[in-house]
Amino acid sequence: MITNDYEPEELQFVLPEVVKDTFPLELTFGNAENEKEIIKAVNEHFNVMFPENELAMRYMDNFEKDEIRKKYCELVEKELPSAEAELLSAKEEAKRLKANAEEALNSVSRQIKDYAAKVTEGTKEKKLPPTKTFRIALNGYYLFYSVINGRVLLVKAEKISSYDKSSLWAQEDRNRTAMMELFGLDFPAVEKPDDDDFDNEHDMIPDDSDDELGNEDDLNDALGCVDSDEEEN
Repeated sequence: MITNDYEPEELQFVLPEVVKDTFPLELTFGNAENEKEIIKAVNEHFNVMFPENELAMRYMDNFEKDEIRKKYCELVEKELPSAEAELLSAKEEAKRLKANAEEALNSVSRQIKDYAAKVTEGTKEKKLPPTKTFRIALNGYYLFYSVINGRVLLVKAEKISSYDKSSLWAQEDRNRTAMMELFGLDFPAVEKPDDDDFDNEHDMIPDDSDDELGNEDDLNDALGCVDSDEEEN
């Protein structure tokens, strides 16, 4: 075990080559018998200063190098693996925390964008009361009216598809008449389709429509037909 005050018997200091080639590496005062006499001779012959806390670099010997080598080998064997494992664990934890933080940030960002889009659009869905919402065919549109807070409001409109128009002429005509009689609103008269128009339109109905239609009343409702009793009413 090396001690802090250990030094090799032969000391070699770190000096530039030009210095070693120019100046003597050792001064020998032949008449001085001890260090005290050496210092006395220096004072007598040189103009000198004695600096405090000055440091010089020297070379280590093999014993010192071996002792230091033992220290770092011990660190490599005993402490380095645990330090590396701790660093790896910290990196994994940091990666997990980063992923969680990024997900949280993305979630908040998505919410902000969604809310901003809603504000920009300025619309919001409303569930309509089924027993107070009705649909009528009028002037090429399905009009949805709903009774809300005692008022009958137009809440939605859909253009009637081309293959439904001819079959709904009776409904549209009756609804047009009702609009005039009840509210004084005049809409263009509906042209009654001929049989060819009805047949062509019927051919455009999807093949699976028969599966969805039930009895004759269901078929009449789907095609917009109104029986004579209803027309009289």
